[in-house]
Amino acid sequence: MRRSRWVALVAALVICASTLAATALTAGAQSSNEKPKATDIGITADEIHVAVVADVDNPIVPNLFKGSKDAVEGAAKFLNSKAGGGGLAGRKVVVDFYDSKLNANATTNAEIQACQNDVAMVGTSSVSLASVDNMRNCPDSTGAVTGLPDIPFVSTNLSQQCSDQSFPMAPPQVICSTATDHPQTFQPNVGRGYYYKKKFGDLHGPYVFGNDSKSARDSSFVSGIGQLRVVCCKSDQDFDISGFAPQPSYTPVIQEMKNAGSNYAQANQGTQTQLLRKEATIQGITGVKVWDCTTGCYSTSFLKDGGSDVEGEFVDTLYLPFLNAADRKANPMLNNFVKYTGKDLADGFGVYAWSAMIAFRDAVNAQVKAGGVNSVTRKTLFEQLNKIHDFNADGMFGTIDLAGRKTSPCHVLMQVKNGDFKRVFPTKAGTFDCAKKNVVEVKLDVY
Repeated sequence: MRRSRWVALVAALVICASTLAATALTAGAQSSNEKPKATDIGITADEIHVAVVADVDNPIVPNLFKGSKDAVEGAAKFLNSKAGGGGLAGRKVVVDFYDSKLNANATTNAEIQACQNDVAMVGTSSVSLASVDNMRNCPDSTGAVTGLPDIPFVSTNLSQQCSDQSFPMAPPQVICSTATDHPQTFQPNVGRGYYYKKKFGDLHGPYVFGNDSKSARDSSFVSGIGQLRVVCCKSDQDFDISGFAPQPSYTPVIQEMKNAGSNYAQANQGTQTQLLRKEATIQGITGVKVWDCTTGCYSTSFLKDGGSDVEGEFVDTLYLPFLNAADRKANPMLNNFVKYTGKDLADGFGVYAWSAMIAFRDAVNAQVKAGGVNSVTRKTLFEQLNKIHDFNADGMFGTIDLAGRKTSPCHVLMQVKNGDFKRVFPTKAGTFDCAKKNVVEVKLDVY
């Protein structure tokens, strides 16, 4: 239960992959007669090594991003299982896990080890990564300072979000070209707000933000989490509450809802949402049309821990609902994610990390097609990653502009009904709502 308290650290925070899929299918053709050899750090004649750096072993939130580790390892099993020898570029994919432990020193050491041993960092999920200097100054096998390709999930620091050597699966909310402007321009996905507006009319209520990390709080505020107010849901009052605060800390929120006659409320962290809803039950609050949450509430533990108190909760994700059998049947890659990660290990964090591995796959395969199995290096991976714009992990992930670091307009809205997540919009399994209007530009002075 405590693990979900840090969900706001991940800025969430997204259907067309035919070109990349075709690349994946044809990648080996030009290199069938070429014998693989060592080409760069992390690439031997037999293996291609990637690093996953994630906060797992720590005393604060044990196993926080274990889902990222499990998913990257699961994706490697999937890639290695393919017919014709599997792997990538004629080599077995090997995952090296470095635990960043919610600790700045451990994070720095993990970056250094990845530089020494791996061709890229994939599914990076480290809250304490405050600088990308160790990645940018990383030499390749020739000694040239080429840098270390990074395809992260969690990137709370602006230097990583907007680095031209990082390709976040959760694109930065800020438009990077405006990061030093005052105000900055942000690109939140507020798609579910249009649904709320059409179905329920004008909404207003409190927004609850976790304040254990300033960067995560800022990210939550400027994203669709905090900016639904621009299309549907006026804020009666914003509350900053620690993710570790007990239930009585939510009494003032419920009191404000009673005083303002609120018909809407949002808390983005799973545990915060549970505590808010439990307090609402105790105080007998009525008249709320929308209890709103995002990926932080999409888990079996949320249903189990929340019980009847979270009935009716709306939950919005930027990926297909992997807990839904119909969606897994509709999208083979989503089914592979659950199958190879493990049904009991697959979680929302893992979706992003798995997708990062698919982006890595696409970059490697594109380079093999362009220059053969021995042309894959850190330098050429950068070249190929910078060409990936419409990316959706074979349809399981809302389409993002990976190289352009642009937010996806895609989302799926669910609601807890009879103790389970049910699709609300769009209702058809395997589909997203990807209307262009879902992404709006907002000017705020945050940095």
